[in-house]
Amino acid sequence: MEVLLIGANRGLGYQVLKELLNKEITVNCLIRRKGQINFESKYLNIFYGDATNLSDLKKSIGNSKCIISTINVQRKNIFPWSRLINSKTTISDFAKSSIVASENNVNRIITISAWGVGDSIEQIPKLFKFLVRFSNLKYPYSDHAIHEKVIEGSNLDWTIIRPTALINERKYHDVKVYKENEKIIKMIIGRKSLAKFIVNIINDKTYFNKKIVLSRK
Repeated sequence: MEVLLIGANRGLGYQVLKELLNKEITVNCLIRRKGQINFESKYLNIFYGDATNLSDLKKSIGNSKCIISTINVQRKNIFPWSRLINSKTTISDFAKSSIVASENNVNRIITISAWGVGDSIEQIPKLFKFLVRFSNLKYPYSDHAIHEKVIEGSNLDWTIIRPTALINERKYHDVKVYKENEKIIKMIIGRKSLAKFIVNIINDKTYFNKKIVLSRK
């Protein structure tokens, strides 16, 4: 199997990369700059470019049948009102380009959205709703909503994951997939455990063409 991974140089994307390599899956990583991934593997191919650029995506797809993306609109730091450091439309621009780039080889895409996007807005706490509406969190949330519609409208077997708050962890934990309108009990999920889940559902038809909310079990 061969997978194109977007966002592999940091956070959740880096954890997904490690999970894929542990399973000896060939990974094509599209990253912006040299040095962002500082190790080698016979299963790892690194390409340099912009994930929102169609030609860069096409050159990095190779023989991939699946795209996994953890791309996001980024802020300078975790403070909700901190300034953006990339485009407000980064996620949706990638989604649009990825659909075109997928026309010949790819039949599967898994993308990371956010808990609180779309109909899941009613599940999140009131304070978080305020931040989504009035802080700079509104930009990634707005773009995630557009990205979701783009992915849903494609002919690919897609899964859109809306994780609760991401945390770092040393050990794996179980994850819970929530039904629509089900009350969220634990509002966090470990990046390592989420990455394992993502890789495990690549070929799982249970999650084809579904939007799912995940948290720690």
